Amino acid sequence: MLFSQLAFMHIVLHMLCVIFTFWVLGALNIDSWFRKGETGRIRLFLILAAVLLGSALSNFIMDFFRLVQEASLLF
Repeated sequence: MLFSQLAFMHIVLHMLCVIFTFWVLGALNIDSWFRKGETGRIRLFLILAAVLLGSALSNFIMDFFRLVQEASLLF
C-alpha cells in the first residue's frame, strides 16, 4: 500500500473513530458529574474525551492493521 493511501486511510479512520466515540460518550450520563448550568464545560469535556479516545482507538486499529501486514510476511 502506498504511503499516501495509508495516510489518507489513517485520517479518515481518525475522523470516524472520533465521531463514534462522541456518539458513545453522548449515551453516558455525564451531566451528573458537573454542577448545574455548566454546559460549556460539559461540551468541552465531551469534545476532548472524544478526540482522545477516538485517536487512541484509531491508533490501535492502524497498529493492528500494520502488524497483520507484517505478520503475513512471515509465511
